[in-house]
Order: sequence, then structure tokens, then C-alpha cells
Amino acid sequence: MHSWSTTVRVRSLASAAARRLRPEHPGWPAVLGPELDQGRRLRLRPPRAEDAADWAAAVLADRDLLEPWWPSSEQSWAERADEARWRERGWSAARAARNGYLVPLVIEVDGSFGGEMVLDRVDRANGTAELGAWVASAFHGTSVARRSLRLMVRHAFTEVGLRRIVAPVGVGNRAARLVLARNGFHKEGVLREHMHVGGRLLDHELWSLLPGDVDWL
Repeated sequence: MHSWSTTVRVRSLASAAARRLRPEHPGWPAVLGPELDQGRRLRLRPPRAEDAADWAAAVLADRDLLEPWWPSSEQSWAERADEARWRERGWSAARAARNGYLVPLVIEVDGSFGGEMVLDRVDRANGTAELGAWVASAFHGTSVARRSLRLMVRHAFTEVGLRRIVAPVGVGNRAARLVLARNGFHKEGVLREHMHVGGRLLDHELWSLLPGDVDWL
């Protein structure tokens, strides 16, 4: 006969398993797509531990493009792009996603790692979140960024249940601001000394999107 403590423990484990399968907020886990993009097969999916090598290779290769806009760190770029770092981030992201604060997705192009698209600081009560993304340089000059952005935005305004998305962009990050502007985001103003990135304290433009701003949802 099971003891009371054993029964509680079994129920606790069952509840933990259920939370993993049925998170506390809608829209996670999710696979968005696939859809064809100029002959490429594009989709967004949850990150995996086995993405570590591809992620590290892409981050190392694109250092000159990424480092100026990523949060400053005392670690070397090689340390920041280590495969172990991806696994650490993955564990933390999965926990935040299960708790409803994050929607982390990998951009996958023809089965290859192509970057990241993330809804961070998800506030279900107010229906808001912050968008962050980067696309590997192998896909610059293509429509991968635009297509990925639209997949995430549609998901955010439907399954996740948001009403407003914001995106801070470091002043001078022309590529990011162009993608946002061309997809309906509005510049609201400048956040002075908003974040320490690339080894300096930098102003950031604040861009936002409401469902009524676009006609492609």
C-alpha cells in the first residue's frame, strides 16, 4: 500500500510532466510553417540540444555583424559562442517558455540552422511582448528575415494572444530597422542609453506593431 508521501510525490511528478506537455500559456511549443520561400523550405521550430554545433558555427562566423548589437559581456566571443552556452541557454529558455514568459524559436531553412526568432518578456495580462531576432549571414539578401518575422507575428497575434509587439533596435542597426519598417512596424521614439551592447551604452529606437498596422495577418 502506498504511503501518503509517496502518493504526493507521484502526483507532483505527474503535474510536472503535464506542465511540460501543456504549458501555462498558449502558443508554446509551436512549429510555424513550413512554407516555401523562393524555392527554400522555411519554418520556425523550438530549439534543440543538437542545434549547438550549427548555432556556434553561425555565431562565430557572423561575429562582425552580431557583436555590435548583442549585450556586452566580459567573456570572449569564442566563449560566448561555445556549444555549451547554447545548451545552457536552451535549458533556461525552455523553463521560461513553460512558465509563459518566452517563445523561443529557431529559423530553419531547408533543414539547416538559419538564426533565431524570439518573443521575450511576454506579458499575458497586458498582451505585450518584445521581439528579438537574428538571421545568419548565409541568408542575408533573401526574404528569410521577412518571412520569418511574419510567421512569428501571425503566431503572436493569434495563438499567443498578443495585442502589441515592441522591438528595440540599436541606433545604427540599419538592417534591423529596415526589416521592421518594411513589415509595418512604427518607430515610436528613442530610448536613451537603453542598453549596453557591443561594449558601449547605446541609444535604442523603439519600434512597435499592432494588428491593425498590417494587412497580411
